[in-house]
Amino acid sequence: MSPRMGITKEKIIDTAVQFVDEEGFTALTIATLSKRLNIRPPSLYNHVSGLHEIQVAVAVKGLTMLSEEGKQVTEGLEKADAVLAFARQYVQFVREHPGLYEAAFTHFDEKEVSAAAEHLADFVQSMMSRFGVKEGEMTHVVRGLRSLLHGFGDISNKKGFQRKEHLEDSVSYAVRIYIAGMQQQKDLSH
Repeated sequence: MSPRMGITKEKIIDTAVQFVDEEGFTALTIATLSKRLNIRPPSLYNHVSGLHEIQVAVAVKGLTMLSEEGKQVTEGLEKADAVLAFARQYVQFVREHPGLYEAAFTHFDEKEVSAAAEHLADFVQSMMSRFGVKEGEMTHVVRGLRSLLHGFGDISNKKGFQRKEHLEDSVSYAVRIYIAGMQQQKDLSH
């Protein structure tokens, strides 16, 4: 059977990206995606091998976007300014793209997802290395920052912040404390 006019793998993935941000990553199925594309489910198999391929592509897209946006907002910035800009962008990404962000934590066993995740980690490591973080401590520093930002984004998406203070101000405050603590440590491993 020949592929339907107007339906391409790129359109399928783009539609899946939009769908997961609106409905959630776990709601993505062949049936829901086919309905969104206004085609019969078997027609998708003319373009993709199955749901797994779509999920992997969505995960890669999420990680790639997070990395690219991080690079854009930190360009030309140094040290704390770069980390603060990245932190605000990261939390904003989680809030604006909840499905893509959720997808980014799936399928790490797939080569493409693992490579995209490593690319993002390398970018964050390059930012944090400006503070003189030792190689053996870098994983801990990156995990700490990631956990801090994940927490802000996740709690925000769950409507857990109800006070009048702006979330961005809280993110900046917490990241400044994180950076200050990191800089005050002579040996971060103890």
